[in-house]
Amino acid sequence: MAMEGPRNLEGYEDLEAGDLMEIFHTGDEHWAIYVGGGEVLHLDPISECPRADSSSTYSSGNIRAVVKQEHVRYAVGSCLYRVNNYLDQVYRLRPVNEIISSAREMIGAQLEYCVKDRKYKHFVTHLRYGTACSRQFCEEPEPGDLINIYNIVSKHWAIYVGGGDVIHLAPLSEDSEAGSSSISILSRRAVVKQERLQDVVNGYHYQVDNYWDQWYTPRLVSKIISSAKEKIGQVVEYSVLDWKHKNFVTHLRYGMANMAQVLGEI
Repeated sequence: MAMEGPRNLEGYEDLEAGDLMEIFHTGDEHWAIYVGGGEVLHLDPISECPRADSSSTYSSGNIRAVVKQEHVRYAVGSCLYRVNNYLDQVYRLRPVNEIISSAREMIGAQLEYCVKDRKYKHFVTHLRYGTACSRQFCEEPEPGDLINIYNIVSKHWAIYVGGGDVIHLAPLSEDSEAGSSSISILSRRAVVKQERLQDVVNGYHYQVDNYWDQWYTPRLVSKIISSAKEKIGQVVEYSVLDWKHKNFVTHLRYGMANMAQVLGEI
């Protein structure tokens, strides 16, 4: 079913098993997956405080959530919702029976949860499109993965090299040495650094985003890592606006032969 505008839940006869439902709760959005028979499956936050507009509980902090199956009317309540299979133009959805069986196997599982990290959205996209297309749901990236970081200034990109570390272009402030970095959008130079992923993320949301894998074959992981580490300490011209941080990591993952094509997709 194609994406529509937000609407009230007057009926659910037009919903199809496997559809992603974007639910507009007060103060945030929530996501569920329709599994047929009037039922949805979603991450339900475990909290002491009930939502004002549904029976589910809610907290904006770091808490836990349980995977629940419940009636669509109970999950949506008085909120607006829409069917939003927004990645269908990019990825091939899994067979519906696999989506449903995978979803039901998760019922009762408890997961770390935070509204700001959009794990509820990643959870349902993982079910609809599969692990290969929705790796952002995974707890731990794999070596060679591209990491898309959403900080307060802009998106930033890094490449995961294992052991909790990433290599990325760290912008240099005007008065900094090559050993320290800044996220200033005014930086004109950047140094290639290996740092802890959590230090680079610095509390912001991130996801694994090997978007171009559907078109281009990644290099061997050993070559990705060795090429990345050879560049540590290099200082390059830099601007947040020219996406050089993204070009840098895509070049490492896919190689020079594919670089011109990859850049055309950016």
